[in-house]
Amino acid sequence: MHEDASTAHDPLEGGPRPTRNGTRVLVVDDDPMSLEVLAVALLEHGFSVRTAASATEALAEARRLLPALVLADVLMPGIDGFQLCAALKADPQLSAVPVVLLSAADGGPRDRDRGASVGAADYLTKPIDLPGLVQVVRRLAA
Repeated sequence: MHEDASTAHDPLEGGPRPTRNGTRVLVVDDDPMSLEVLAVALLEHGFSVRTAASATEALAEARRLLPALVLADVLMPGIDGFQLCAALKADPQLSAVPVVLLSAADGGPRDRDRGASVGAADYLTKPIDLPGLVQVVRRLAA
């Protein structure tokens, strides 16, 4: 799915994809299959989607793209989703961008509280309910 780990791109076309509503969503996950599933679901609902396979890549892409919302996996090697969220919130250019954390491990209230403490707007567990995710994205990116 990724051409190389240093360049974020539209998972289906290799570049930005114009859409009906133009709402830009950055999806961050080290699992290529998860990236594709999330990106396709959002593209089908008219969002402009960019992907990143790591938090480092996501930070650079977010600064370039200025997304309306970031969806970030919690469990990533190196910088995890909590740390990514904190870094986005610490950047004056990106601090207002809502971040939704996604996790395959249900860490319960402890992880939800940790997400809230770093500024996450929401915390969802995998497998992701895609219609529910689309509703969350619409609400937060409005």
